[in-house]
Amino acid sequence: MGNPKSGELEVPDCEGLQRITGLSRGHSTLIVVVLCYINLLNYMDRFTVAGVLTDIEQFFNIGDGSTGLIQTVFISSYMVLAPVFGYLGDRYNRKYLMCGGIAFWSLVTLGSSFIPREHFWLLLLTRGLVGVGEASYSTIAPTLIADLFVADQRSRMLSIFYFAIPVGSGLGYIAGSKVKDVAGDWHWALRVTPGLGVLAVLLLFLVVQEPPRGAVERHSGSPPLSPTSWWADLKALAR
Repeated sequence: MGNPKSGELEVPDCEGLQRITGLSRGHSTLIVVVLCYINLLNYMDRFTVAGVLTDIEQFFNIGDGSTGLIQTVFISSYMVLAPVFGYLGDRYNRKYLMCGGIAFWSLVTLGSSFIPREHFWLLLLTRGLVGVGEASYSTIAPTLIADLFVADQRSRMLSIFYFAIPVGSGLGYIAGSKVKDVAGDWHWALRVTPGLGVLAVLLLFLVVQEPPRGAVERHSGSPPLSPTSWWADLKALAR
């Protein structure tokens, strides 16, 4: 690769990345494709309920205030648990954490489609539990991409990964309303993403491999990172 000019950082080439991660460029790209698919599914599941919201209101005989609680409970659970899974993702196998999280929210979403009309509180509970599963994925998956690519390649892969947010959100609305129209029952709208979630777990288990944590950073020529305390990190974020 030659010697970098003064002030420039030495960035590993494709062969260098393969030696560091133990994964070919093609395999690394395939991993990103799988992660993008799951992120798409993640946001589809999040907004499927919005596509059948009026039907949920009628089924449970609730008003707009109660209906708004569905998303409030989910996002509150997600907000509280995201830092927890960020902590776990730094210390334990990320692949298994994501597999468990996806399997969990898929089962919970499927279960929420069988709640009887007199137990609206159960729907709120299940949406809160869905936040547990989704927090386990959204906070961990980008770190895998960061450990597979560097510099401009990392930026491109992350941009593709996050492009799934608006696309998945839109597909959630569409899937929810269209599946309800075809099946004639809004409950079936909540049974689409769990089936796709099973495929997601299989792909994650078979295709995704855990790259060495932080290895590309240590070999990129940049100064080594100095460990900081948790409170120091919080103060920096607050500033």
